[in-house]
Amino acid sequence: MSWTSSIDRRTLLTAASAAGLTFLAGCPDDEEEPDDDEPDDDEPEEVDLEEWEDVDEFYFEGRTEAWVGIEPEIIEDEENPTITLIEGQEYDFRWVNGDGVTHNLEIRDDGDEIIDDYQSEDVTEEGEETTLEGVTATEEMVTYICTYHEATQVGDITVESE
Repeated sequence: MSWTSSIDRRTLLTAASAAGLTFLAGCPDDEEEPDDDEPDDDEPEEVDLEEWEDVDEFYFEGRTEAWVGIEPEIIEDEENPTITLIEGQEYDFRWVNGDGVTHNLEIRDDGDEIIDDYQSEDVTEEGEETTLEGVTATEEMVTYICTYHEATQVGDITVESE
């Protein structure tokens, strides 16, 4: 008589279940507890207006894959950085062509319409610069974008009141 014939099905299932629970008890839970220090992706990040209040010019490098922040320091080296404008303040958007492909810069609303003709000239040569001057921040501004690379060269704008 083999050893298996003396073990009934119920005993075997009980032992297997206990072994499985013991194994699972040692495994970490796949769902991590939220860290209170990390921002929740569903909640907008709090904006520190002091960081933005002295800014009056944004300087970008235009590349097919993204707008890359050059100045101010708060956006340096970021791709398509979210920028904060103070309602009623005036800004210049300066940028340099970083790859020799045609680019422009437009400020748009949530309906994807250009606001107040805030649209730069097209720049086609690598190293060439242009500036969109005198952009007055209004609450309808939501995006800065390149017409030619809308899927990759687009950044968010938040407008705050002082």
